Amino acid sequence: MPFRLSFFVLLAFVSTSLSLFGQQKYTGTIVDSDSKEPLFGAYVFLKDSDGETLSSSYTDFDGVFQINKPGKNSFLVEVSFIGYQTLQKNVNAPTGNDLGTFELQSDGQEMEAFELSADALTGEVRGDTVAFNANAFKTRPQADADELVRKMPGVVIQNGVIEVQGEEVKEVLVDGRPFFGDNPAAALKNLPAQVVLKIEFLDQRSDEARLTGFDDGETTKTINIITKPGMRAGRFGKFYGGYGTDNNYIAGGNMNFFNGARRLSILGLTNNINQQNFGEDDLGNLNSDDSRRGGNELAVGELPGITTTNAVGVNFSDEYLDEKLKVTGNYLFNDRDNVLTRSSSREYILPNDSLQLYNEDRNNQTRTQSHRMSARIDYEIDERQALILRPRIGLDYRKSTTIRDAYNLFDAATPISRNQNTTLSERQSMNFRNSLIYRYNFAKEGRTLSTYVYTSTYDSDSQSDLVAANQNFQTTNVDSLIQFRNSLYSSLYYSTGVSYFEPLGERSRLRLEYRLSNNASDTDQTVEIQEPETDLIRLDTALTNRFENQYMTQRGRIGYSYNSEKLSLYSTISYESASLDSDRLFPGFENTQRTFSNVLPRLVVNYQMGEFSSLRVDYNTDTDAPSIRQLQDVISNSNPMQISNGNPDLKQEYSHRLFTRFRKINPETNRSLMFFLYGNIRQDYIGNETFIAPKDTLIQNEVLLNQGGQYTRPVNLNNYYVARLYGSYGFPLKFMKSNLNINSSFTVRNRPGIINGQENFNTNTTFTQGINLSSNINDRVDFNISSRGSFNTVRSSLQEDLDNNFYTQRTRADLFWNFVGGIFVGSSVNHQVYTGLGEGFDRSIFLVNLDLGYRIPPSNKTEIKLTVFDLMNQNVSIDRNVTDVFVEDVRTQVLRQFFMLTVTYNLRRFGGYDMAL
Repeated sequence: MPFRLSFFVLLAFVSTSLSLFGQQKYTGTIVDSDSKEPLFGAYVFLKDSDGETLSSSYTDFDGVFQINKPGKNSFLVEVSFIGYQTLQKNVNAPTGNDLGTFELQSDGQEMEAFELSADALTGEVRGDTVAFNANAFKTRPQADADELVRKMPGVVIQNGVIEVQGEEVKEVLVDGRPFFGDNPAAALKNLPAQVVLKIEFLDQRSDEARLTGFDDGETTKTINIITKPGMRAGRFGKFYGGYGTDNNYIAGGNMNFFNGARRLSILGLTNNINQQNFGEDDLGNLNSDDSRRGGNELAVGELPGITTTNAVGVNFSDEYLDEKLKVTGNYLFNDRDNVLTRSSSREYILPNDSLQLYNEDRNNQTRTQSHRMSARIDYEIDERQALILRPRIGLDYRKSTTIRDAYNLFDAATPISRNQNTTLSERQSMNFRNSLIYRYNFAKEGRTLSTYVYTSTYDSDSQSDLVAANQNFQTTNVDSLIQFRNSLYSSLYYSTGVSYFEPLGERSRLRLEYRLSNNASDTDQTVEIQEPETDLIRLDTALTNRFENQYMTQRGRIGYSYNSEKLSLYSTISYESASLDSDRLFPGFENTQRTFSNVLPRLVVNYQMGEFSSLRVDYNTDTDAPSIRQLQDVISNSNPMQISNGNPDLKQEYSHRLFTRFRKINPETNRSLMFFLYGNIRQDYIGNETFIAPKDTLIQNEVLLNQGGQYTRPVNLNNYYVARLYGSYGFPLKFMKSNLNINSSFTVRNRPGIINGQENFNTNTTFTQGINLSSNINDRVDFNISSRGSFNTVRSSLQEDLDNNFYTQRTRADLFWNFVGGIFVGSSVNHQVYTGLGEGFDRSIFLVNLDLGYRIPPSNKTEIKLTVFDLMNQNVSIDRNVTDVFVEDVRTQVLRQFFMLTVTYNLRRFGGYDMAL
């Protein structure tokens, strides 16, 4: 009893003390006297008449400070901030807790004495949001927002992909509103750093979670750019054009019209130097391979090789009905002409330590045209009703010619067979997606009903003509093939659901949900061949197929959410029932039906461990159904040496995923620490079964596979797993006014496969060490140095002694120096090292780009620049692919050395006045 009484007395005392403590604070706001913009990181001191400091604090991003009351009715308020005059004001017996607004006047120069005693704060942490002050990171005057973001702790931008502490950024917002859809690279590349007040990195909750207030654990890594208040109304942009040797050229620009909530941005681009999207680096990328894939609605998948591009993009946003209706729209048109020359060398992992190689030379010429349109409508109908509507549409056209020369070999000097073929193909496709989420709030706070409907359609029509010649070196036989293929594909997917939310207390809520989904798709493939003897054209029944598939799921879910100041928890358990119904209509009718049922648990925990540190744990389970192409029992022989087939007996995958992240960012010391652990285990993983023909073989008794050829079909396998551990640490180097970030990762991926009837496990282990050093000196000197090295080991269970270990390292150094007047020098040095790939692929490559330019005074808006691309004439593209049954090295044609003269004009007009740079 005494212990319990003491405990409750202590608890009451602590609660009362915290309550009183919360009331014993003064608040106030610090702003710039001219622009009225809030000043982040200003230091505030309360002092007595003798100058002794009674309490101190600093302002947040809104310029607001909270400071402990000194226990005296009269005191001196002193405010200090780098670049501003120190403000002192006597306060006598203030009423209330608000000390009001304090305006600081610019000093015209940095306060060196103050800078020695205190650093400007770079950022702050608010829950899952980490925000950085743009003024704390120095960039050149003409820099885009991507150059600013690159300097921030834990940020890596490579090949158009933006990573924040190991997680890929999927969306960019400007003042909380979407900017160019889900295309982060384009958004950052076409917004000047000059207009940025702060950058926020946040885990954006799902649309439904933001509407209902119920945290469902679904997040998207997002960048939110907060613009300076004085630059939210005006016109700004950049226009450029350049011409060089070998008839290389580039021209384009962007124009932004901002007027509060109404914003219009227009982008244009034309070039023949491989810039295919709006978010690429200027002549700075060493790669020309296809590892940079556009995975969002407003970017196109980038083509390897050398590409001529013409593109236009538009972004629009506005608010109506007293800010209740918010509308955002995007459009992108992209026209590309691509030429690809590629060589690859593949080594198959065969049983009994046997060896087989596959070498291929391929030449492609491809013309593509793409239209992408998307919109987002947020409508708060009234205090109880709200909805979000997101329509998206894409139209694509593709026409290509492919010439392939391929060999199967026992070893480097002993060929088995050769195939030479030419394919002419053409495809048109259209996809449409639309989602609608509606929310209704009942009179009882926290009681909510939400519904959603998602639909998508996809249709494609493709034709291809194949002419092939096959040579067998064992029998000296030569045969030919002339084939005409026409394929139609269509799909309709819908998903609808309803969720009910009931409060269980001040901090917890219950969720009940039901969802129904259906995916119906069908393919119609007709293949005709021309008889070599008679030139007659006949239907090839072995390759012709008509297939229909329907996959329906029903899911019931119960969820629980708890939120407190430091802890948030979300857990659900779902029961899913799924049915698969497939019909082969030709050749011959065959029906396949299968049902699945699974229990799917989910748990998400967020814990605020301290003022600057947090922990997140996310365990998730899900299922993934096979696609119609994986189920379709029809042979594809677009490459006669590597034919494939579907498998109607496939089952769905069941995945376990675990994500754990610890993060600590201290804005007072400008240090950041973060690590995460990711794991994924898949049951009934859809892998491949590969057959290497030891002799000429008939597949399904109809299609000839020459000796050494490969036949692949998907099968369900187990023991697939991947685990990744990543950590980063960032801190300032005061002696050189720079920021250093160190990151490391360790990844293990195990891929199961079957080759010639025997199971194989390819285990790929990768250790990566990265480092990034960025300057924070001034706007006349700017540099960024980054390096990332990866050591990879590949172990195959069928051939444990096979050595496929390799090492790659990529280093990049960017330098800008405005050394006198308007004359500047810039350079970009890319260095890549490849070892362990084998003869013809191991090498050390330097790609050096050099700029010499002049900015015309006094406004410095116009610059003339001479660029030397690939100064040392060493540019190549090399890549290694590791799968379940082979290891492949690929070399791709890239741009080589050229010179270019470029003229650029920057426009900055705010408040009716032009701004100099």
